[in-house]
Amino acid sequence: MKNRQLFRVLLFMLMITTTIEMRSQDDLKTIRERLHAIPEYSHKEKKTAEVVLEYLTKTEPDRLFRNIGGYGIIAEYRGNRPGPSKMFRCELDAIDTDSGCKHLCGHDGHMAIILGLAQRLHVNRDFAGKVYLLFQPAEEIGEGAALMVKEMKGLDLKFDYVFSLHNNPNYELNRVVIHRGTYAAASVGMELRFTGEASHAAYPEQAKSPTDAIFALISETKRLNSAEGMFDGFVLSTVVNVEIGEANYGVTPGDGVLRLTLRGFKDTGLEKLCSTVEEMATGFAKRDKLDLKISYHDRFPATVNTDEANNMVVKAAESTGHKVVYVDEPGRGSDDFCHFTTGVQASYFDIGNGIGTPDIHKPEYRFSDEILVPSLEILNYLVFSM
Repeated sequence: MKNRQLFRVLLFMLMITTTIEMRSQDDLKTIRERLHAIPEYSHKEKKTAEVVLEYLTKTEPDRLFRNIGGYGIIAEYRGNRPGPSKMFRCELDAIDTDSGCKHLCGHDGHMAIILGLAQRLHVNRDFAGKVYLLFQPAEEIGEGAALMVKEMKGLDLKFDYVFSLHNNPNYELNRVVIHRGTYAAASVGMELRFTGEASHAAYPEQAKSPTDAIFALISETKRLNSAEGMFDGFVLSTVVNVEIGEANYGVTPGDGVLRLTLRGFKDTGLEKLCSTVEEMATGFAKRDKLDLKISYHDRFPATVNTDEANNMVVKAAESTGHKVVYVDEPGRGSDDFCHFTTGVQASYFDIGNGIGTPDIHKPEYRFSDEILVPSLEILNYLVFSM
């Protein structure tokens, strides 16, 4: 009889827990779908920010910062015990496509997860330190984080730990994907502008043309991609644009531009790659009697995770029943989350969106709502249990 009563109690508790989880997922799904319906380009996230603020104000944060680095938002929640400050970042913007602006990266889902955490913080302040929920603008074009950091200095906002998650369609649903060390590569755009003298196309020997220098430099940068032991870790040089002369069949060109994207898994490797390309370009310009001007654009440091923050995420994942996968190689792309990671404990990790789902940024991509609650539970553990 007692066993039967105990069984009924346990069954009842299981039903309640399941109902709460389903309701939580439904609530987060509703938030995500609402955000999904109003996608906005980078630096134009006005309506998105308004919806986020609508939800955040209901959670009564201790401080709420608006219009940081554009439409960026930061909500501060103070725990009832002293401790470190933890920041959780998500993104406001959507993808610019040929058929209009669309949420094809999962930022709508990421925002829903962080808003779900805000709801938890509203009803429970039994945690140590402070929690900051950060909604970043212009992530897709890599500008929002740096703009936010610049303004945050004036607000004296500092974090001890920073976390961010991203859905990943290359892993099973709700797998937690951890990058040891570098999460995303450092990169920079390099423009090399050669100026000489043009001539009639019938007398190319009278010109100081940049053609030979540019093609020689392209060849040499490709060689550097496979150079062994020369750089600190993986490096890559990619030709993204070449301009030589003009569309005039009677003129030997006298000027030209080569644009490269240089990247490396370590900042030191990228720095040496930049200096090596500069030296080669200077040598070719001197050989061909050309003027050379070099400029850099869209610079991103490497996004580097720390062991301490990673271990916290691993513990949170395992404690909430999620399997962890370790990645052997960083991503070659860059991420402006790097601007938040300087001098702090940082972990940028992925959540499996389900193998077989299309890659992000493709028209067929769909965010899996099944990762909403599991992601929230991991972040919730990081706040309340660590």
